[in-house]
Amino acid sequence: MNSNDITKIDAFFNPSSLAIFGSLREIMGTAFWAIKNLQDFGFSGNIYPINPAAEKYDGVRGLKVYSDICDISGRIDLALILTPPETVPGIVKKCGEKGVKAIIILSEGFAESGEVGAGYQSQAVEFARNADMRIMGPNTFGVVNPSNGLFTIPPYVDNEKLEDGGIAVCSQTGSIGPHQMPLQDWSFPISKMCDIGNKCDVDETDILNYLANDQETKVIAMHLEDVRDGTRFMEAAQRVTKIKPLVVLKAGRSQAGGKAAASHTGSLMGNDKIYDAAFKQTGIIRVNTWREFWEVPRTLVCQPLPKGNRFAVMTFTGGQGILAVDAASDAGLSIAKFTKETDKKLKHVFHRLGSNPVDIGPAISDSRSQSAANPFETIETVSSIFLNDKSVDCATFTCYMGKHLIGLIPMLVDMFDKLSKNSSKAMNVWIYGTCLQSMEEFGRQLQKRNIPYYFDMDIAVKTHGYAAQYAEYRRSNK
Repeated sequence: MNSNDITKIDAFFNPSSLAIFGSLREIMGTAFWAIKNLQDFGFSGNIYPINPAAEKYDGVRGLKVYSDICDISGRIDLALILTPPETVPGIVKKCGEKGVKAIIILSEGFAESGEVGAGYQSQAVEFARNADMRIMGPNTFGVVNPSNGLFTIPPYVDNEKLEDGGIAVCSQTGSIGPHQMPLQDWSFPISKMCDIGNKCDVDETDILNYLANDQETKVIAMHLEDVRDGTRFMEAAQRVTKIKPLVVLKAGRSQAGGKAAASHTGSLMGNDKIYDAAFKQTGIIRVNTWREFWEVPRTLVCQPLPKGNRFAVMTFTGGQGILAVDAASDAGLSIAKFTKETDKKLKHVFHRLGSNPVDIGPAISDSRSQSAANPFETIETVSSIFLNDKSVDCATFTCYMGKHLIGLIPMLVDMFDKLSKNSSKAMNVWIYGTCLQSMEEFGRQLQKRNIPYYFDMDIAVKTHGYAAQYAEYRRSNK
């Protein structure tokens, strides 16, 4: 992607000014609500509401309303269109005459709805290409950029603030957006988000090439229903995976799923086995579930890549350890065999320690041992010992959390933060317990320190497996 192409795509994520076409009625899904969300999330650029009946409005949320984009004297980088399909081609043409760089068509009713809608979509694309503009959508929520407050979503949003971070998320569904996902509660670290919708113009490869050069993005996660140009996408992916992880959730794996995807965005589906083989060849981390799509990137963005696939785990019961070993085997990890020095150090803490999995439960529950007198010190000591063993590449720590322990969260977070900073190993925390509210608060505080957390042991271990496989790809393709 040359510098001119990057500049055009950048207008979607970093506009200094934008125009919004659509209804200014105070109901969800209208241009009014898109304006409200932009202001609430702190977009500092100029916003120009446009409606043919501008004379009916004294202003909208403190902004002057224009009847035509040509009446605006200032430069406009981005246009948002929330009008009926039949009006869109004409609006796109006027945007071209104004010199707009990029357009997001938020409206539905285009190629995904039949021939008539497809016709409007084709006309809009033609006008845009004649004016050297780019279009995202239609049938999309558009773009989110927490660093500058850009938030083009028109529906109501529960989130009040999004965590600025290193994960870029691109999708063909509005279901990924902060209007439908509890991203604030997860403290999910976002660099950019976009929904390419019907991708009448801008597609997954355009976004991938842009994000490859985005300094704020450390991990890219893409939900795809199809790939428009397989060769072009794989060439881009091969470049990207050499510098940053690319996680892909490819929908429509089954025949029935493929038919559903075709009716959703007008996608054309290919043989899933071909996708699977191509993803492996290019180092793409293919996840298979919606849950993995959100969970795997957090370990990749927060922790160093493991130098191998040797895994260690600390648990509070022997049963947890067995389950972790099974999960590690399923994830392609091997169980690290501690050195004799590590075994000796562990047994010095408590006589029943000394092997992997490390079951610390007996040590902190035996009233006759010194370990039970100060369980947190014991946990930290034991964790530090095996985490720094040269035979360990990655580790998962289990941690119980109940309502009565919520006051200890700062101490626990400090402990894990110290372990992470004093080690070069990839680590995460599996939180279990009896109070979901306390568990979630503990997780949020860990995530703010760049320590990924999970409420499921299998997912916690599996993320290490994905990271180890990607790290091996990187080492083999330098």
